[in-house]
Amino acid sequence: MDWSKAIDSSIEILQKSDRGIVLMDMYNNILTPEEAAFNKTTVTPYNALKFIQQQFAGLGFDVSKKENRIKMIALLEELDRLSKEKLRF
Repeated sequence: MDWSKAIDSSIEILQKSDRGIVLMDMYNNILTPEEAAFNKTTVTPYNALKFIQQQFAGLGFDVSKKENRIKMIALLEELDRLSKEKLRF
């Protein structure tokens, strides 16, 4: 899995979570409680936070450490600032 897929997947997980719990069917599709009930699908509850931590741990980034998250935010803000300045060589 690459970073883009991990980020997209994490956003989907958080959007579909219910108080930190996501429901997955036997094909690892993430469902909301409403979708599972409407489709009468058998689901298994998972801890959304642990699921996201495992995804990023597989990419070598420990999102559970606050200092890592702060550094990542600082990096992204700096990259955004530099991209707006239009550096010339």
